[in-house]
Amino acid sequence: MQTITLEQLRQALAEGRVEQIFDNRGPGSFGTLHIKGAKLLPVSEVKTGLPPDRDAMLVFY
Repeated sequence: MQTITLEQLRQALAEGRVEQIFDNRGPGSFGTLHIKGAKLLPVSEVKTGLPPDRDAMLVFY
């Protein structure tokens, strides 16, 4: 796991390197505002809801 800055995320998105963005907040917060294209993935479901590609760049917030 690695922490990245907002600018690094912007660059990775622009370069198409981000496989998926996951929002780990609650459904209410997700429904109010989330990053475009993000998928709601509660912390309790992280182990079962991940894509199979272990080398893919995944972003959690």
